[in-house]
Amino acid sequence: MREPSAPKKIFVYGTLMKGFYNYERALAGQEVSRVPARIRGRVWHMTNRGYPAVKEGDGWVYGELVELKDFAAVIDTMDNIEGYYGPGDSRNEYVRILSPVENLETGAIEEAYVYCYVPDDLGTPDNPALELAHGSWRTFMEENK
Repeated sequence: MREPSAPKKIFVYGTLMKGFYNYERALAGQEVSRVPARIRGRVWHMTNRGYPAVKEGDGWVYGELVELKDFAAVIDTMDNIEGYYGPGDSRNEYVRILSPVENLETGAIEEAYVYCYVPDDLGTPDNPALELAHGSWRTFMEENK
C-alpha cells in the first residue's frame, strides 16, 4: 500500500462505478455500502480514451460514495487503474486526494478519497475531451450507447 489506509470510503465517478468495467476488477465484493453522491468540480469525457477526468471547479460531479470492507486490499488495484504512483510522482495521470463528498441519500458531508486528473491536456488535439455540464459520466455513457 502506498499511503495511509483510512478513511475507508472512496468517491467514484467513472469506470469504478457499479456497472462499469473497472468495478468488477476492483470493487465487486468489497463494498460495505454504496450511495449516490456528489463533489464540487468539473468532469470531462476523454473521447480517445473512453473514460472521464475530474478537475477542480464550481460545478457538481455525480457518482457513488463507496465504503469498503478492506480499503488496504483494494487501494493498490485502484491506484494502478487510475495511473497513480504516489504523491508528487511525475508519472501520475490521476492523484488520490481527500475531498468533501455529499451523500445524496442523507445530505451529510463526508470525507473520502477521489481520483483527480493531473495533466493539463483536456481538449487538446492529443486528448480531445467533452466537458459534461450535467456532471454525470454515467448519464453521458447511457445517452451515448
